Amino acid sequence: MNVLVVEDEPKLADGLARFLTYAGFHVSVAGTLAEAKRQLEQPFDAVLLDVRLPDGEGWTLIPKLKALKPRPAIILATARGEADDRVFGLELGADDYLVKPIVLKELEIRLKRLVKQTDEISFGDMTVDARSRTVTDAGQAIRMTNKEYELLLFFLKHSGEALDRNRLLDEVWDYTFAGDTRTVDTHVKQLRDKSPTMKQQLKTVHRVGYRLEEV
Repeated sequence: MNVLVVEDEPKLADGLARFLTYAGFHVSVAGTLAEAKRQLEQPFDAVLLDVRLPDGEGWTLIPKLKALKPRPAIILATARGEADDRVFGLELGADDYLVKPIVLKELEIRLKRLVKQTDEISFGDMTVDARSRTVTDAGQAIRMTNKEYELLLFFLKHSGEALDRNRLLDEVWDYTFAGDTRTVDTHVKQLRDKSPTMKQQLKTVHRVGYRLEEV
């Protein structure tokens, strides 16, 4: 699960990142709204968003977060006296909030609960439900092997990126896999054969690998 921590206090940001990494999350950190916007060029499953930041109010980022596809879960982090900000943020579309000082185990539990609620991914005519591991495309159910499904999810979470075959092997098959890059090509062909959306949007990048183009 990829999490963006938007927090301007370095020690707190480092502590949150260390804990979440230990808990199994992939963590990125931004100290300002501007940096958060740059980080959001890549997909995240969840964003922990501080309300008070050096270059503005954290809740002003919520509309942008809601417009992302896939949409990340949004948790506001506020001080005890910022009840109005919490209410305003929730009205804008935040999913939850935590009051500082943050209880780390509570943060872990809330992140996992929220991402379970937001783990349906839509991409054009395709819908992926991570809870049931089902895929539909143009209204038709598609049966996939485990690796086809995992490869599909990786492309969806990194849409728009040119993905090297070796990176795909490392990330989807893991570092201990003894196969070669032809394995990636074979599974890409299978995805294209099964899914009209993948056939149209999953492009070959010459001498690199593949890129899933936005619909």
